Amino acid sequence: MAHSVKLAPCQVDYLNLVRALAAQIVLVGHSTAYFLAGHDRGGRWEQFGVLVFFLLSGFLIALSVRQKRDRSDYRFGHYVIDRFCRIFSAYLPALVLVALVDSLMHDLPAYPYAASSTPLQWLGNLVMLQEFPVFQILRRLGSPDRPWFIEAFGSGRPFWTVAIEWWIYLTFGYLAFFVTRLRRLAVRDLLILALVGIVPIYNAMGGVGQCLSFVWATGAAAAWAQDRLMRRGGPQALPGRGRWAWFLTVGILLSAMLLAGRAFVTDTRIYDLQFAVFTAGILFGGFFLLGVAPVTVPRFVSRAIDRIADYSYSLYLIHYTVLMWFAVHRPSPTHHDVGTFVEILVIANVGAWVFWFLFERHYHRLAALAKGLIDRRSQSRTLPADA
Repeated sequence: MAHSVKLAPCQVDYLNLVRALAAQIVLVGHSTAYFLAGHDRGGRWEQFGVLVFFLLSGFLIALSVRQKRDRSDYRFGHYVIDRFCRIFSAYLPALVLVALVDSLMHDLPAYPYAASSTPLQWLGNLVMLQEFPVFQILRRLGSPDRPWFIEAFGSGRPFWTVAIEWWIYLTFGYLAFFVTRLRRLAVRDLLILALVGIVPIYNAMGGVGQCLSFVWATGAAAAWAQDRLMRRGGPQALPGRGRWAWFLTVGILLSAMLLAGRAFVTDTRIYDLQFAVFTAGILFGGFFLLGVAPVTVPRFVSRAIDRIADYSYSLYLIHYTVLMWFAVHRPSPTHHDVGTFVEILVIANVGAWVFWFLFERHYHRLAALAKGLIDRRSQSRTLPADA
């Protein structure tokens, strides 16, 4: 039976805050490399932001599917439409924006992405083939780059993670709606999984992020725990909630200690599965603690968090293009210009909000229209013919 997964208001605020901060961390991390050198060795800030995004994505998508998949009015087609509209409502306009902005920089000597700003690269990004495993494996085998090796388009450098997310969504959705209900897999199921699962499988142990599929799965495991908890009445139904609060607090502290130790022995290697698991212990430990011992967040704080979180995906998509415009037109010889650094943060955030307002915020409406269309077509097929 379908059930309603209800979170405490402070848990929703917490997840929104984490999402908003992750996007800002990615922006700050990328910007420091050009205008605040020495404050982020090896791109760790932006890598950490990506890691948190994948943990949150696994949690939120898996929790949503657990809630909806047993509903008679929600099918795999609805799930794909939801995911497609969520991704492409901002991603397609971002591809167009990057193409337009990069065309104004393409012939400038300081523009570094001329090779990846071709029409073929744009089309490859449109169908989510950027950094496809075949291209990466050929590079590892020593093959020189070819024009058909699709990478992130132009200054849309963060787009490589969007492709991974997309293929994870398709693989997870097919597993959740079809495979888990079967006693054995048919040849068709194996073929479909082999097709859509190439990217998730490769990125479980390789790829740019080394283990991002497993990071996503870690978030999904936390969603499974939340779902089990809600099916048993939620945190309020737990006996001895005070003991659970202490247990979660100790777990968070232990995860923090283990995370610090792992960072020390690996020189803070972010794309590392143990690092991700310990980060998840802190992140989701805090989430579950707020469920057991909720706090009241002032309304104005909650609304501010919501507004900043709203455009986090848009910020993630377009911030590097804003940064590259400054890097090409106003480069810093010393890679240290605090004024320009702050200017980039402001313009990227304002631009992302405008981008969200124009495009991303409409994804719910687009999904509702598309799902209504397929429902009407499905109903028309089942109507009996007139006598």
